[in-house]
Amino acid sequence: MSRILVIDDDVNLLQMVKLMLERVGHQVEIAKDGMQGVQMAADHQPDLAIIDVMMPGLSGYDVVRKMRQDPRTARIPILILTARSQPMDKEMALEAGANAFMSKPVTAHELTERVEAVIRAGVNYRVHTGLLTEPIPSRLGRPVGRPAADPLAPPRQTPTPPVSGAAAQPTSTAETTRTSPKPPPRLPVTTVISLRGGTGCTTIAINLAAALAGDARRVCLADFSAVGGHVALYLHLKPEHSWQDLLSQGDTPAVAQLPGLLTSHTASGLTVLAAPPRPLDETLSTPATHSVLRALTATYAPVVVDSRQLDPATKGALQVSSSVVVVMTDDPAAVQSTSQLLGVLAGMGVEMGRIRVVLNHVRPTFDVPADAIQKALKRPISVDVPYEPGQPIAVRRGVPLVSTKPDSAFARSIQQLARTVVS
Repeated sequence: MSRILVIDDDVNLLQMVKLMLERVGHQVEIAKDGMQGVQMAADHQPDLAIIDVMMPGLSGYDVVRKMRQDPRTARIPILILTARSQPMDKEMALEAGANAFMSKPVTAHELTERVEAVIRAGVNYRVHTGLLTEPIPSRLGRPVGRPAADPLAPPRQTPTPPVSGAAAQPTSTAETTRTSPKPPPRLPVTTVISLRGGTGCTTIAINLAAALAGDARRVCLADFSAVGGHVALYLHLKPEHSWQDLLSQGDTPAVAQLPGLLTSHTASGLTVLAAPPRPLDETLSTPATHSVLRALTATYAPVVVDSRQLDPATKGALQVSSSVVVVMTDDPAAVQSTSQLLGVLAGMGVEMGRIRVVLNHVRPTFDVPADAIQKALKRPISVDVPYEPGQPIAVRRGVPLVSTKPDSAFARSIQQLARTVVS
């Protein structure tokens, strides 16, 4: 398949796009700002660059212009992928030298279809919505760095306009199907995830685990965040160990060590596998996560995973989870990021039947109504969690609110969620 460079300052979106494209066999490199992206494009010569518009420093338009001015990168096809969606935005992108323009959110199918169409068409063509392909107008001139035509060379073949649907990639799809590894077996694991801060993802994970423990189950709450997990902080725990102790063992951690890495929370009855106390540049690998969760579920059922990044550990947890809880708030940005996350999960092979969308109201006022959110996501909200003013007090006490106020509307909604994930 192709080598693709993705340039975006949003780390979570970088990871989502990376997973979408890797799922169909592309090799993906990422750059977190425009300057880094320009340098990586020159150094690595990818087959395609996907560029966001709104970035600090160099905007996406500036990145496109710099790439078109450099002979090393002038021949690289470029796809602009941005939250901006006005006609002027598309016009500016194409005038700067982009070959295609897409507005977020996009599904995994839409993105991969357009990516492969742009790569097939090449740098001299634009690919529009519906995969309509047209030559770039000659008034823009040939890109800098393009060699002059050789009069003795055979005539260049005009690319066949791409087609949409299954016919766009018959060979690669078949190859992907033949080489895809068998998915790991499901475990009694529920992964709670949100890629946007401020949604109350950790609050939902803790209270869900506590609700499940209240039904006389042995429940383990695993905080897989590598960038400062909050589970121990919320529960007022000071664990001496975390999953960081397993990192040096690579893909085959000594799971016999796990009991010594766990911490008990007496008030809620939970057992916690804590995150490292300080942010790390790495996390458990996907195979290591499979091993850890298999070992934990031999003693605890279920295991609730709190995660806020699409890193290898989260990918491993999602692959084996019997249910996945996607937490969102009622603001437009959360609707967009949730739509994108659902597309990524589908691309990863996480069936929609395993996913529960939770609308968590973190403010007393409403922004986007629940029915409008359901229409935007094209799927129902599983549980609508009401605003709970006592939540800060529960955090200060270090005890989940579902344990201290089991009859509150908040606790009842979490109990409803608990019933759906074990059904």
